[in-house]
Amino acid sequence: MADDAAPARVFEVDEVVSALERVISEHTRTVYIRGEVVNLRSGRDGRLLWFRLEDPREGHDARVDCFAYATDVVDGHDLADGAVVQAVARPEFQRRDGRLTIRLRRIEPAGEGEILRMIAERRRRLAEEGLFDDSLKRPLPFVPTGVGLVTAAGSAARADVLRRIETRFPMRVVVAHAAMQGAACADEVTRAIVALDADPRVDVIVVARGGGSLQDLLPFSDEQVVRAIRASSTPVVAGIGHQPDTTLACLAADAHAATPTAAADLVVPDRAVLRDDLAALRRRVGAGAMRAAGRARRELDLIAARPGLVRPHDAVVRRPLEAVGALAARLSRAAREGVVMPARDLRALDARRALAIGSAQSGAAARLAVLTARLAAGDPGRPLAEGFALVRDDSGRLVQSAGAISPGMLLSLEFRDGMVAARVEEEA
Repeated sequence: MADDAAPARVFEVDEVVSALERVISEHTRTVYIRGEVVNLRSGRDGRLLWFRLEDPREGHDARVDCFAYATDVVDGHDLADGAVVQAVARPEFQRRDGRLTIRLRRIEPAGEGEILRMIAERRRRLAEEGLFDDSLKRPLPFVPTGVGLVTAAGSAARADVLRRIETRFPMRVVVAHAAMQGAACADEVTRAIVALDADPRVDVIVVARGGGSLQDLLPFSDEQVVRAIRASSTPVVAGIGHQPDTTLACLAADAHAATPTAAADLVVPDRAVLRDDLAALRRRVGAGAMRAAGRARRELDLIAARPGLVRPHDAVVRRPLEAVGALAARLSRAAREGVVMPARDLRALDARRALAIGSAQSGAAARLAVLTARLAAGDPGRPLAEGFALVRDDSGRLVQSAGAISPGMLLSLEFRDGMVAARVEEEA
């Protein structure tokens, strides 16, 4: 029976290696790894680094071979034996020597003190480039047409921001989900900011994440996140962590809030407060209109009281009415430009203006009648209409007494309907 069994298949080395490569590439994923650097070596040009990562904890005897490029080490940190680091790791199978090694990217110190030192150094370098200057901060829109939100799917920060916007001023929110911690965080947040910056529906971007440890928030001090915020043409608000968490992304953002909820308060106004402000502004406009109408009435009274008017109608009625009309036009224009009032309020304001003008015109007409009567009473032609005559000498001067008349003197008598010449024959 043994002689009749099918012979076992013999695999070539290339087949085994290819199978291992395929399994490792298809069934492993990028992770964060933490360990102590041991036996660090570099290539002749210093670009390629080989070392071993060991578990730094007491009683744990575990190690893996790793390699990286010098550019994978974060700025401000020098890799050395004994340093505890964390990095983005992915397994790779080396065909030539048949070994499994770990490819590391974005290597940074893992100890909290080292992390703080690295962040301080990065902050100093980026500040020298001007990336944190207040002069670069862009103003936030007063009422945005759309808000872009970068946050984790299903996170509490996402729920808090959406709920706050709905409560304060409901509007469109475009959500771009991204990992908010871990190896993929910096890359995904950067891509989300770039995507929302290109979205025409968005005119302000919020990056929201709840509180966490220094390591959890470390991706938000990543240089590529800082540069993505400053490169965005759309204003960015950082609502990352809780007070007193401050990442480099917070310093680069155009505005920084202590919490995700506070970030929502920064980007959208409160409808109730806006309504109160509008009502107060409407009351101020109404009071201003009443003051303007009062000043117009006082000016009209002063004009009507002036003596010696050459054209009473123009002085008493037409000019004041033109002034009131111009004042009303300016008032209407100021109200229209200053406040978008509801149609009902505008009609009420117009009715009050028309009533004030009508009242002013009626009063002016009455005063004109009185002035006209006074002028008629002082008219020198009125006695002529009652049968009297004006006597003038040959030079046209009025003769006011009989003693001024002498025989042979030529006189002119002015009656209501004409002039008559006369000669004095003898004294009466």
